[in-house]
Amino acid sequence: MNLLDFVIIAILGLFVLAGVYKGFLYTSIDILLFILCAAFAFLVTPLVAFKVEQNEKVFNTMLYYTEGSENIEDVEYRKKNITEISNAELEEIYEHSKVAYPMDERIRENVAAAAFERSNIYTLGDYFNTTMVIFAINVLLFLVFFIGLRLVLAFLLGWLNYARPLPVLKKLELPAAIGVGLIRGILALFLFFMTVPLVLTVLPLDFVSDLVEGSVLARFFYYSNFLLNFIHGV
Repeated sequence: MNLLDFVIIAILGLFVLAGVYKGFLYTSIDILLFILCAAFAFLVTPLVAFKVEQNEKVFNTMLYYTEGSENIEDVEYRKKNITEISNAELEEIYEHSKVAYPMDERIRENVAAAAFERSNIYTLGDYFNTTMVIFAINVLLFLVFFIGLRLVLAFLLGWLNYARPLPVLKKLELPAAIGVGLIRGILALFLFFMTVPLVLTVLPLDFVSDLVEGSVLARFFYYSNFLLNFIHGV
């Protein structure tokens, strides 16, 4: 465990206290709103992302910050057609690249399926570039849609609770509130850790990756992040 573990524990503790303060029903409804916002964002993001990816200025800007092909150490491989590279060579390239999870998995999938062939993209360098840009755009759009709707619904929930306070359970209110508060904190951390691949890409510093890798809880919220699993790379 490292400092990041204690920060995560502190955040979970704050969410538990918030759950106790706001009550079981309020916090439970808030969790349902989280799920609703996530579902909405997952449905809308691919539709908008396709349009955004076609914008050359946006694509080039994201390419500047992600620098996908720079992760391929051998410059010659960057220019090679993916069909000219053996599976053994690809594995060695993947092994030595420093692409953040789960971008690395999306690259593997796209190369294996020649996913960008219809877009006349054939070189390994372009596959790295395109996959990482598309993934980054999808993550950012998801967060924009999620947070936007979340703020609106949170305001409405707060207003409704103010106008007519939600009832408090007579029995088991405290343990129930602690439980849903903890669940709400866990979901919030999963949402936050969606940004880790982008942070590790834009700030490829050893101490940043070491901080994440050295934290038991951070690795859980990062590598077991169910939200990241739904983000497209093609």
